[in-house]
Amino acid sequence: MSTDLPAEYATDLWSWFRTGTPLERATRILAVLTGFSIPLSTSFSEICTTLFIGCWLCSGNWRSKWTDIRSHVVALGALCLFGMLGLAMTWSTAGWFAAARCLLKYREFLYIPMFLVVFRDAPLRRVAVSAFLLGGVALLGLSYSEWLIGTDIGMESASQDFVIGKDHIIHSLIMALVVYLLAGRTHAALETTWTSGQRNWKWVAIYGVLLSLAIYNELCMLTGRTGYVVLGALFCLFCAERMGRRGLVIASLLVAVSGWAGITFSSSIRSRVDQTISQLRNQLGPERKHSPDPRMEFYANSLQMISRHPWLGTGTGSFEREYAKQIAGTDDARTTDPHNEYLHLACQAGIPTALAFLSLLGLQWFLTGRLPVAERSLGRGVLAAIALGSLFNSLILSVTGGLIYSYFSAIAFAALDTSSAAAPSQAPPSAEHSSGTRRAA
Repeated sequence: MSTDLPAEYATDLWSWFRTGTPLERATRILAVLTGFSIPLSTSFSEICTTLFIGCWLCSGNWRSKWTDIRSHVVALGALCLFGMLGLAMTWSTAGWFAAARCLLKYREFLYIPMFLVVFRDAPLRRVAVSAFLLGGVALLGLSYSEWLIGTDIGMESASQDFVIGKDHIIHSLIMALVVYLLAGRTHAALETTWTSGQRNWKWVAIYGVLLSLAIYNELCMLTGRTGYVVLGALFCLFCAERMGRRGLVIASLLVAVSGWAGITFSSSIRSRVDQTISQLRNQLGPERKHSPDPRMEFYANSLQMISRHPWLGTGTGSFEREYAKQIAGTDDARTTDPHNEYLHLACQAGIPTALAFLSLLGLQWFLTGRLPVAERSLGRGVLAAIALGSLFNSLILSVTGGLIYSYFSAIAFAALDTSSAAAPSQAPPSAEHSSGTRRAA
């Protein structure tokens, strides 16, 4: 993977943005702009995706689009999951309005096939990833600006939690992905410099500085435990992809040493670890106590709800209502979701739906072995982040978490089985799929 845009990519990419109907061009531009918006603003992302959907629907060529979608197992799997949640509306105890509102929050499953159709060519995929990185770097700059000037720029920040447009959980998740992508580009720049003789020290320096700033932001300027876990997992994945089992062992040891050092020397990391231990003791100890962050309490009550309705759940959109019933007569805290995507799906649409989501993630992981190098690395990184993050948060339910999953799933798996699918309707003559597969995005 080169560190800048190759000449043939630039030529193909320009043909993508200047060929086709105005609506087709707008669809491609909005798809890339969505990637830039993800790290910065939920409202910005909502505007971009709404306009993208409108242009995608109005640009026509339905037969060609459906041919692309029905030939892609990931797209069909995402549609199936959305359909299962739609079916669960029919027995929801919360009523049609609440059920429809919840189903709308899972619209990211519909984004996957729509983005897949658009990202069938490698140059466009590469620019989309670069747009996300650009947004991530802008978020990084805003976070450091807030740290330096001591004034909140966006959301209200704590003394060690310099967030801008996202809460500390989503911000830390985004930063972990930014670190993973920057590490890949830094490695590529170094590899190109040493093996081909090309002088890419400028890119090595740029990516290296940004990588260092992103790691410091994640570990020292945020308090998201999800981000710590995801960053450690992505580091192990990064090393394993490049050095095999030896890399995995080395990375695991480095993560363990870094964790020990963080607990020993960082009050912020130590306080988050102590908080986790306290939660476990309060929930599982001989005397059950409430915690300031009652996440374990949510898990325990959700499991009891699932045990009463294991196969069908209580219907899409019913969680808040049923949880209130579950804790009636106790002093447990109320919540709108269990902070665990698997439990949330199981509570509402039954264990089979939660297993279907797990199966889709597993299928995607298996299929990454058939992808080009860059898409394989991207796909595995995003899947690891979402699968782990969903253990501690309802990521797909959230706007940004679900959009990260759908957007990067589409970018990665748009490179899958392209030869068996019909050429996308918006592809200009100069941007054949074969040119997209000559290089990784």
